[in-house]
Amino acid sequence: MSLRIFHIVFISASVLLCAFVAVWGLRAFAVSRNVGSLAFGILFIAAGALLIEYGRRTFRKLKELP
Repeated sequence: MSLRIFHIVFISASVLLCAFVAVWGLRAFAVSRNVGSLAFGILFIAAGALLIEYGRRTFRKLKELP
């Protein structure tokens, strides 16, 4: 498996995990009105957004490799 394919798979899986955990935190907030759950959801939304940006920059760099 090449470095490019590994990064695509790993970053995609990480973004999906962040999305599921963010939804879990936001749903827990809707049920319990616990501010910690809201912070948890927002934290993972931010982490997913940062991973997407990291993936875009990494893919640009990896295109230059032979």
